[in-house]
Amino acid sequence: MNIARRRRASGLPERGSAAQSRLLLLALVALGAFLRFHRLDVQSLWVDELLTIGAAEIGGRLGLREFFGNVQGPLHALIIHAVARVSSSAAALRGVSAVAGIASIPAFYLLGKALVDRRTGLVAALLVTVSPFAIWYSQELRNYSFLILLSAAATLLAWRLITEKRRSWVSYVVVVTLALYSNLSAAFLCLSHAVFAAQRALLDRRFLPRAALAFAAIVVLAAPIAWGLSAWVAKEEITEQATFTPGADAAELRRGRMTFVPMAVPYSVFSMGYGFSLGPGVRELHVEDAGSAFRDSAPFTVPAGIALALALLLGLRRLSRVRRGLTFALLVMMVPLACVCALALANVKPINPRYLTVAYPMLVVTGAAGVTALRRPLGALLCVVIIVFCGVSLRGHYLNPRYWKEDVRASAYYVQVHEEPGDVVLVPIVRDVFNHYYDGGAERTLFYRGQAGSDDAVARRMAQQTRGARRLWHVEARPWDVDPEGRIRAYLDARYEVIDEAEFTGVSLVLYALD
Repeated sequence: MNIARRRRASGLPERGSAAQSRLLLLALVALGAFLRFHRLDVQSLWVDELLTIGAAEIGGRLGLREFFGNVQGPLHALIIHAVARVSSSAAALRGVSAVAGIASIPAFYLLGKALVDRRTGLVAALLVTVSPFAIWYSQELRNYSFLILLSAAATLLAWRLITEKRRSWVSYVVVVTLALYSNLSAAFLCLSHAVFAAQRALLDRRFLPRAALAFAAIVVLAAPIAWGLSAWVAKEEITEQATFTPGADAAELRRGRMTFVPMAVPYSVFSMGYGFSLGPGVRELHVEDAGSAFRDSAPFTVPAGIALALALLLGLRRLSRVRRGLTFALLVMMVPLACVCALALANVKPINPRYLTVAYPMLVVTGAAGVTALRRPLGALLCVVIIVFCGVSLRGHYLNPRYWKEDVRASAYYVQVHEEPGDVVLVPIVRDVFNHYYDGGAERTLFYRGQAGSDDAVARRMAQQTRGARRLWHVEARPWDVDPEGRIRAYLDARYEVIDEAEFTGVSLVLYALD
């Protein structure tokens, strides 16, 4: 297809289209910046974010051992360590992710433009600008916003190198290495690129040495982080959960027989389309009847899912008309999914949308290609429908506490203000978050997973933890993780007098008199 035919097919004017695209892209970047910095520090930090703070050695020394031994994302931790020298506020530290999220907007545009055309690139940029999924990770003190940006850049470079016969692989090697140092799941993306490159290598012998050298260089450059991973696995022996619970028994920490849940796959795709604030919230799915929660949200989730599925199917059809486009898109999306499912089947990690973020750029571009595949009125309508549902999700993300992280910060401040000598604080699951905000003098204790498995076990542990105390504060957040049967709360309510109660987002705070 020549240039004139591509322009007519996309509906773009032949003159001034590049200038118009730049203006539109600039407007999207400005909108994306607003959405990512809006209410950036309203919610308290969460457990995973404290992992980043700990890995960044804020206020301390981040040496090579700490850097390469951090399997959670040493590159992001290094940047956070540098930013914290200027400001260690939640807004400043989360702002690093927001900046990466803003930079993703032009990266998605370039990817969509390279794979299909300029119009598809603009739609891809629009979708990621208002994406609740991208905004969520742009407002979280974790490495996934960086991973999205680098995955888009790496996928763009891979497409150009393999299909346009460009010779220099240096930029690709650098970007993929940075992605690996941001998050190890970038290895899934690199694998998909290698499989795609192998197809061309079979037909072009001159291409094979350059491609083989590039992937070998990535392996060498990533060797230190691989060494850090092997040392970490040998040290922890089971799973990353041991990091949070060093005093627990190994049997209490295992994930069970299998962490693979088939429904997690469509849920991940839906979440990447509309984020985590369209439909039931996390607490509703765990505490209440999940079936009822899904039925109540069906008026939103069903049409939203249909619109997303339609865009993706049309996008795959459109990419099938691009030489090798469909193969590339399917590899970039399916290889990471297969790897994540394999880890779940091996009981290493559950299927989670954040482990599939390396495929997210291609997912968005495929949806954008589906929108532009339709004639303008229908394509515009489909795009508007998707954006409207994204807007509904963003409203929940910003304004509805049912979708917020648990407000452990408020509970810590409340205990600090009202505590007395002889108090003890029982804070399962979120103790690290509580300690981050708490500046009082009460002893803090917790239950590990499996230690509330029976009434007798609860009674024995409570007797140990409350010995000599006058009052006990029970900070209850995400009880389904440690005490799904509610034995701890039942034990305390049956034996002690309640003298104070407070409710915060996702947190129940109860003060008991132990005398």
